Amino acid sequence: MNGLPKASKAKVLFHSLPKAVETTFDTGYGPDNNLKWEMDITLLEHPTQETLGKMVWQTTATVVRDELMYICNKQPNDKKLEGFLKDLESCEWNIVSDENGMISLEEI
Repeated sequence: MNGLPKASKAKVLFHSLPKAVETTFDTGYGPDNNLKWEMDITLLEHPTQETLGKMVWQTTATVVRDELMYICNKQPNDKKLEGFLKDLESCEWNIVSDENGMISLEEI
């Protein structure tokens, strides 16, 4: 998915929990400063991207890096993780970029 302009949103369906992936460039995150996080999504609406459908969202957004990963890491077992994924998959979400470019998630 292309990055969102400030003060805009994209509508998505989530199909996976976030996972850390190494990059070849400096992200400022992770032990070697080269991590970002990705999730499988279906992009339903986007303000600047014409191609919709299934794709991967790669991000360093705090909402994924800190908040969703915190919830994933607090689950005591795989069954609880599966329940969390089912919750994410159960509805549509807006990925919202505020006027400063900070990303948040909004359940629809």
